Amino acid sequence: MSRLLTLFSFLFIFCSGQSQIIFKNNHNAQIYVAMCRYVADGGYWMTTGWYTIGHGGDRLVFETISPRDTIGYWAMTTISEEKFEGTKNLIVNVDSKFTIKYADKPETAAKNPNYTWRKFILLRLPAGTIKGTINFR
Repeated sequence: MSRLLTLFSFLFIFCSGQSQIIFKNNHNAQIYVAMCRYVADGGYWMTTGWYTIGHGGDRLVFETISPRDTIGYWAMTTISEEKFEGTKNLIVNVDSKFTIKYADKPETAAKNPNYTWRKFILLRLPAGTIKGTINFR
């Protein structure tokens, strides 16, 4: 019984220490978002998308990340095709929803004619931060 209680306490502390990222759309247009994450345990980049966020809406996109995780996003509006981009070159599928493992590898890009490179904005939450919000304006 005490082992079970200890395990439960550890899991509660571990889970409650996880952080969240929310995207908030304050732009005057709908936004399409692709996300990325560096998976340290496997040593690879992964991208996933497309997530739609309507004007005035928000979306929880990274539910449990640790301060050690490197994450990021690439986004585009639906009206003016304004882009929110950074410097990290990773692959997305321009044709449909996707999850791409090894998204930084040219050999992965060659596997599908609908894969194309986008420049992601990378970020990390400051130490001790539990929730972060990214505002699109």
